[in-house]
Amino acid sequence: MSDPSPHPVSHLSPKESQTEESQSKETNTDLDYPATNRKKRDSRPEAALSAGGCKQYPQLRERLATYMTSGPNDEVVYPSDRQLVDVMDAAGGASEDEVLRCLAYLREERGLRSGTRNGPRHFSWFATVVGDYFRQLQTRREVADPTEAGTAARATNGLSQSDFVRMTDAF
Repeated sequence: MSDPSPHPVSHLSPKESQTEESQSKETNTDLDYPATNRKKRDSRPEAALSAGGCKQYPQLRERLATYMTSGPNDEVVYPSDRQLVDVMDAAGGASEDEVLRCLAYLREERGLRSGTRNGPRHFSWFATVVGDYFRQLQTRREVADPTEAGTAARATNGLSQSDFVRMTDAF
């Protein structure tokens, strides 16, 4: 007698194998994922990262990695070079040391720590928050020094110094 129940299949057809292969290739499409030559194993991730040409910010990289940890046993994850450049660009020309002081202020004074309600969940958070911090700092400087702010405002409005004085003499 033969058993009519289906038997498990131990091998895949060529079509199923191709589908699985194409799906596995699609899983590593992250732009920050280092490209490697899997078949010959002759390219190293370090070479791919340094070939990017992004400016390096080693202190910022370390600070962001430690900022994202909420406990001593947390895994340390480092931001990509592109994410570091995005944070520095958001700082509007500030130095790396100024950005490090900003991060210390955000973490220690404002309490914006990883794992808190308003703290970071992704590295993209830093570009937004650092950019806001430096824009607010610039606005405060302009308010505190009206001559500098007035010069900047006149430059954007197209008023010359004499036109500005003539218009404000009545006040």
